[in-house]
Amino acid sequence: MTLPVRGLGTRRQRLQGYLLTGPTRIFTRHGRLRSPAATWALRVATFVAIMLFWTLVARGMSRALLVPPIDVVGAILDLTVRQPVIWGAIYQSLGTLLIGLILSLPFGIAVGLLMGRYRGVEQVLDPYVTFLYVLPNIALIPVFVLWFGYQLELRLVLVFFSAIFPLIINTMSGVKSVDSELIDSARSFTANERQLVRTVVLPAALPFIFAGVRLGFSGAWVGVITAEITTLVSGIGGLIVDYASSFQTARMFVPILFIMLVGIVITVGMGRLERRLAPWRRMATDAE
Repeated sequence: MTLPVRGLGTRRQRLQGYLLTGPTRIFTRHGRLRSPAATWALRVATFVAIMLFWTLVARGMSRALLVPPIDVVGAILDLTVRQPVIWGAIYQSLGTLLIGLILSLPFGIAVGLLMGRYRGVEQVLDPYVTFLYVLPNIALIPVFVLWFGYQLELRLVLVFFSAIFPLIINTMSGVKSVDSELIDSARSFTANERQLVRTVVLPAALPFIFAGVRLGFSGAWVGVITAEITTLVSGIGGLIVDYASSFQTARMFVPILFIMLVGIVITVGMGRLERRLAPWRRMATDAE
């Protein structure tokens, strides 16, 4: 039996009350930061703490293994201004990503829609979708190399396989989650299957589809970089291998940071696109 500690509950209540009603008013009652200024203040403080920790750790290590952040800043200037090789590598990687997503998005959404609407299609395809989804794509690279070589086709196949299954699974889940009353109401107005899918199913499943697009993009971006690193082809992944093999540690971090930056920019962009195309989703989130 655990005995209560005198004053512990009181201290917790005081701390919660201070965070919610104190002079700083940091958090709302739902646990969210009260203002954008507080959000950015905490983000900046976290960034500064990470940089300081990085600098302290780098002081005790060989520069061939880890360099301080100031050296990485100098390498960024070198690779973006003085010797701007990073832009060509990003262009090649983003080109592969874009082509792969253009191929995978329509196919994944269509298959997920069919699996969600028709039980027979789901029963036939679900085992194969599940098997290929849990299979690490890197395990298929030797097979793909035998089939497609080291050219663009290899990277496109990896992007396709990395992006397709999150799209299928999330679209199927979104279609299944559509309120049956909405479907019955549309049918009561003599809507056929095509009209039902276009006016009811797809709009209701749109948040799930966007979640699948986000996951698909993340997997596709990983597929591009994995293909470039493992096959030593050109692109931003190839730069990482080149600089790592020559112990240019500061320059090695530059493409890694740009990989993160590209991912953040596209994820934020898709979030804004979702809020524009599915404004009811934002209103439901704000109401919570």
